[in-house]
Amino acid sequence: MALKHPYYPLNAKIVGYHPMVLNMGYILAVFGGSMALVAILTWHVSGKYKRLTTQERIISCWFMVTGVIHFIIEGYFVVTPDYYKDSSGSYLSDAWKEYTKADSRYATRDDFIVGMEAITAFIWGPLCPLVTYSILKSKPWRFTLMLIVSLGQMYGDVLYYATCYLEGFVHSRPEFAYFWGFFVGLNSLWIIIPAYMMYYAVQNINNAVAGKKIAAKRR
Repeated sequence: MALKHPYYPLNAKIVGYHPMVLNMGYILAVFGGSMALVAILTWHVSGKYKRLTTQERIISCWFMVTGVIHFIIEGYFVVTPDYYKDSSGSYLSDAWKEYTKADSRYATRDDFIVGMEAITAFIWGPLCPLVTYSILKSKPWRFTLMLIVSLGQMYGDVLYYATCYLEGFVHSRPEFAYFWGFFVGLNSLWIIIPAYMMYYAVQNINNAVAGKKIAAKRR
């Protein structure tokens, strides 16, 4: 007899589901600890570049952390369509089984979800560390790349919420942790932070252009 899955809607066609081996607490602890380690290492490296401001160092950490999340965690989802069938207790499989309680479209391989995650993982994922590199090295194109990546992140997340809204938010379990914690809270970070990154990048680009115009008038 096939095992019953825990995802909403309960009649979603998800065949072969295997229960999680790891629990939510362990999954969150490993995720939080790993991302903290990436941030700490990036902060340490950025400290060697004395010309960087505290804000620039924090931004460097953000792009490195989000790049790791995109490429490794979201990339795993893209290349592992049957993660919910895994019985080995693999961390990434169980992490996705847990998150899928907030959005069952991941298990049903919704076309939008797979496409959006593929772009996020394999385009924005590698570009995020490149933004960090450009900040550390003060490359003249750093703000342009920051703007492009942040716009891409925010656009994908807005569409993610929009499709859920149009479908009536039927793919998430009703518990607070899954709907408000994972679905709303966690994902909203990729709207709030990229929005600020876009503002920051545009301000710096505008200031650079204005500075060049002033310099040209003085010649």
